[in-house]
Amino acid sequence: MMMPANGHRARGFSSDFFLDSNEIIDELKLNKDNINTLKFIFNELIANIYDHSEFENAYVMGKINEDFYEFSFLDDGITIPTSLKKLNYPIKNDCDAIIQAVNGLSSKNELGYIERGTGLNNTTNIVTSSSDGEVLIVSGCGLIHITKDKITARKIPNDCIDGTLVSITMKLDHKIDIYKYLKQVKYDLII
Repeated sequence: MMMPANGHRARGFSSDFFLDSNEIIDELKLNKDNINTLKFIFNELIANIYDHSEFENAYVMGKINEDFYEFSFLDDGITIPTSLKKLNYPIKNDCDAIIQAVNGLSSKNELGYIERGTGLNNTTNIVTSSSDGEVLIVSGCGLIHITKDKITARKIPNDCIDGTLVSITMKLDHKIDIYKYLKQVKYDLII
């Protein structure tokens, strides 16, 4: 993992190189109680990049502040809306596609069966409910910001992004029992 002078950490990977989340987590100075929590989150978000985005390049970046851990996962692949539209899902707009993905709609097709996506939902629930954290997802022309109490949606008016960015910010100052949060939660977007 590169360590720039500003304290940020970043690691790049490509579709030809598998990134193991343990490599990243081992380099961080973490509360030992939450190593499994971060491994779960990292594995889910990195697996989503491999399973859905058809990317060439991707990056994991992180910054540790006194109270909060911030991590971002960025790929240059197809967007969440494009991934879902390929399977002819009824998508109203890019924000709707992102919320539907958070709620479990998946583009993963194994042996002709569409799998139910729970990783993004579980990750969002762990981050927002267990640690007063927040999740930001930007894909195509959609931007969704989720906290424990609020969901904000914005259409990016110009220069939509190619790929997807998922950023999480969370406190890891207490032991998080991820199993308490591994349940389907419905996130409603009110427009």
